[in-house]
Amino acid sequence: KHTDLMTSDFSSTQINDFVNTQGDSFLTLAPALNWTHDTLNRAIFPNKGGQQRFSALATLPGISDLTYYKVSYKHQLYFPLAKDFTFRLHGEAAYGDGYGDTDNLPFFENYFGGGTGSIRGFRNNTIGPLDSNNFPLGGSSKIIGNAELFFPVPFLSETKSVRLGTFFDVGRIGNSLGLSDMKYSAGLSGEWLSPFGALSVSAAVPLNAE
Repeated sequence: KHTDLMTSDFSSTQINDFVNTQGDSFLTLAPALNWTHDTLNRAIFPNKGGQQRFSALATLPGISDLTYYKVSYKHQLYFPLAKDFTFRLHGEAAYGDGYGDTDNLPFFENYFGGGTGSIRGFRNNTIGPLDSNNFPLGGSSKIIGNAELFFPVPFLSETKSVRLGTFFDVGRIGNSLGLSDMKYSAGLSGEWLSPFGALSVSAAVPLNAE
């Protein structure tokens, strides 16, 4: 991968510091390893089984201008509780860092959190450290957890293409491993197997927004 960075008068202090230290043009070669184990009983609207995903990559020293690594793990489980009631647990953890002559994970490889598929009720990618311009900068570590109960639409229990849910989300984005500064949200969700594919919508309230 070849990366060129261009700064301006509006670039944040963090980006300028990175460019002054590491430069603004990089060539990296990063072999990756990915593993998936899937026991879900169906691809859409599963109610039993689970799925695990592990991935890792590292840039090769001597060839790459930046040396860093990234690892991540996801795990989700579905439990049938009663007729048309399903409980889902989902967890995700990821971490990256520099090694050798690269002190930290490059900012453009940071993790982000908040919003759809993450911690609902927060704006997309807004959880975690901010740069000097008060824009999301992301972080080198990510922890996300979701618990969700799916149930049929009241009075329409025979309709199998729509289901509702209530959920609790938790997570953090940071530059160190740990459980401090966790963010929480709760809300309602809906999923519809439409003629155009599976669609989902959610309404959530942040429980400790700043």
